[in-house]
Amino acid sequence: MPRRDGCSAPGLSASLRQPCLHARAAGCGIAAALLLLVAVLAVAGDGPPAPLSPRQPSGTVCPPFHLLDEDGNIIDPVAGTNADKPYSPRETCGKCHDYETITQAYHFMQGKGEEPTADQAARCQWALTPGNYGGTWCSPAPLYRYLSPKKNESPATMDMTSFTFITAGCGACHPGGGSAEYDRDGKRYDRWMADPASGLSPGGENGLDGDYSKARWSETGVLEADCLLCHLPEYDFTERKKQLAALNFRWAATAGAGVADVTGSVEKGEPVTVVYDKSRFNPDGTLSPHIIREPRNEACLACHEQPGWKKRGANFRARTDVHLRAGLRCVDCHPAGSSADDPRIRGKELHEIGKGDDPGGQVRNDLNNTMRDCAHCHSTGRLGAPVAKHRWLPPLHLDTIACETCHIPERLVKPIQFQASDVFNPGTKIPSKGKHLWTFYGPDGAYRNHYGYLEMMGFDDKPTEPFKPFLARYEGKIWPVNRVHTAWPGIEIEGKPGLMQPKMSDVYAMWSAHRQDPAKFPDLAKIADDNGDGVIEVNRPEEIDALIASVTAMLNGIHYPMDGKRVVWAYNDRVYTSGTEYRTIPKHEWEASPYGNVHKYAHDVYPARSALGVNGCTDCHHPSADFFFASTVKYPFDAQGEPVTEPQYRPLGLNGFWAMVGAWREAYLKPVLYGLLVALVCSLVVLAGELHLAWVFGDHPVRRRLRLIPWAAALAIAVATAALAWQPDLMGYMLTTRFALDANHTLVAGFVFVAGVAALLCEVGLHRPAAAGSRRTSGASGAAVWLLVALGLAAVSGLLMFLKVPGLDTPTRASYTVFDLALVLVLAGVVYVALRRAVRPGRVRAHEGG
Repeated sequence: MPRRDGCSAPGLSASLRQPCLHARAAGCGIAAALLLLVAVLAVAGDGPPAPLSPRQPSGTVCPPFHLLDEDGNIIDPVAGTNADKPYSPRETCGKCHDYETITQAYHFMQGKGEEPTADQAARCQWALTPGNYGGTWCSPAPLYRYLSPKKNESPATMDMTSFTFITAGCGACHPGGGSAEYDRDGKRYDRWMADPASGLSPGGENGLDGDYSKARWSETGVLEADCLLCHLPEYDFTERKKQLAALNFRWAATAGAGVADVTGSVEKGEPVTVVYDKSRFNPDGTLSPHIIREPRNEACLACHEQPGWKKRGANFRARTDVHLRAGLRCVDCHPAGSSADDPRIRGKELHEIGKGDDPGGQVRNDLNNTMRDCAHCHSTGRLGAPVAKHRWLPPLHLDTIACETCHIPERLVKPIQFQASDVFNPGTKIPSKGKHLWTFYGPDGAYRNHYGYLEMMGFDDKPTEPFKPFLARYEGKIWPVNRVHTAWPGIEIEGKPGLMQPKMSDVYAMWSAHRQDPAKFPDLAKIADDNGDGVIEVNRPEEIDALIASVTAMLNGIHYPMDGKRVVWAYNDRVYTSGTEYRTIPKHEWEASPYGNVHKYAHDVYPARSALGVNGCTDCHHPSADFFFASTVKYPFDAQGEPVTEPQYRPLGLNGFWAMVGAWREAYLKPVLYGLLVALVCSLVVLAGELHLAWVFGDHPVRRRLRLIPWAAALAIAVATAALAWQPDLMGYMLTTRFALDANHTLVAGFVFVAGVAALLCEVGLHRPAAAGSRRTSGASGAAVWLLVALGLAAVSGLLMFLKVPGLDTPTRASYTVFDLALVLVLAGVVYVALRRAVRPGRVRAHEGG
């Protein structure tokens, strides 16, 4: 077989072959040197492995990779290398991805490093940040757990530390990183506690440090940002929660990813062991998991669905949401990184997820409205969305009313609208002690055992309980919201704004002691069930005094520092210092209480055919419509335990007179207008018939016998229309609907105006002087004056509606009703003129013959 190298090619001369032989010899020498170098490196391989080489470019496709431990060492379960170590998301994913940039996002920080908002600083003395970590915590109203400051003087005033922030349940919805990885000085918790220079010890008081007091970071490890929590569809959230409950923080990501079995418990002092599932790894020890770029809805809902039920009555299912029914995903509206549109959150590796502007959520307010809102898709057709024209709707509505207000006309799942944290909730199946201090009431004012429902039914089988949303004016628009009412014992501190909370655990201990022995805190026995709903409530002066006295006694008993402090009862915007004395504190127009969250309704959107307005203007503008006249709760309890209510237009800041004028216009005046349109048709039928008969027959006697025909036809039209008016569905099928008439109000008004001008010209023409030298010099009649005034009113009011002149708010508001009233007057004049001419056709002919 001939050789195919260049030096042995057939026909190569000896003179040319000689240099090739020298080159081949040199190549062999180089190869030998390389082999020697490899041997030397192999001998030196007893040390730590060399750093991994940079990954080859692969776009958005993740190549097979080795798991790495916290020290950056390869974990290879196939070869048995470091197979007893949990993997580190920071080291593993951070080899290719910018971990530091990613974990600066608000889902990881949860408020850490931010200052409280101005409202929080003025109201909530416990608020250290605006977010879940250190801010107004996950329940929509006090009492709830609060984060202790970094430095503390008394254990009696300390509640959660950064450690117990995770163990108290928050860790289940914290993806790791940020506040779960680094303390408030920027040190990694576990490594600083393990450093002798820190002087910290696991489980010790540690100088009442808000990050380390009684913490066990050096044993538990920290929660690094768990990338697979969102990017691995098969992630096991239940297993992660189990590991967090066992204080196995550093092992939680490994267990949640399902690559290993993790047993043991730091909490119980049991050794924690890791056994990797080798079947999940490639023969070379690398891993190729099912990683996705855009998280599925299930990843988002693992944290957001249960709080969404409590705060917003959110169902997040296709049964109640037109967008989920169409197949949209959370990330279609809440994008991040390179998928985002807003430059504030768009960029490689940025994990700031697009957010809206919820009055009850204050973290990273600088990123408000970075999500894709309704107009983003429904004005462009993005993702196949139908483009909403709203040609039938006056633009004023879209300027002042949010899309959600009309397109979420009803909710099917009830949220919590009132949280009382001043009594003990005896409901069954409530899963933890602290939750017994939350007595919840729904939008109907009835007691709800929310956590009992959740424990018994789970999220997917929550009851269907339709109700109409409360409407609030926020940031210039009317929104459907859940406005939470509050009642709770607070601590007023001299010289400081706002209020402080007592610890939930202390208030719970007070009520538990009294329930076990009524002789302890005996004043609590004065608090009774005044409304007969089976749950006691604080609402009478003696009950308020009893609560204040009992909480004061409890705080003194546990040596809570009370110098310059006193206990108060906070009830919505009232702070009671006794049963009969209170002061009112400022709140925003959209709030029921300065201490209660307000949550917009944005999910569970109805189909367009179910929106407000599909039946015409009376869906909102009618004395029986909820939009302005629904009975809304101002205070949950009066002295008898019954709600104090007010009509919806008041919290919207509207005048009741004008709200009723608008309702009267749509409910009663417009039907008169539409009825007069029918009358106009009937009068024109009569007039046309009379003129035709007069033209054909003149004064012949047969004409008198036939005159009843046009009148009978007009009467038949009137009777038929009246009969149809009692059957709206049949009316819509045979003629038109109220919606169509309201939607084409401009065309109707234009027609009426033209008809009025025509009738006016006819009247003026009929009354001009019949011949030269006639004594009649006036061209006006009573009907002409009527029409002239009515047309003038219509023109002026129409201009006011169109121009919206600043400073003329009251005349502009009145112009809408004046305009419709003017149209009614014009139509009445036109019908009168037509019928008069029909009754006296001879006068018309005589005049025309002049």
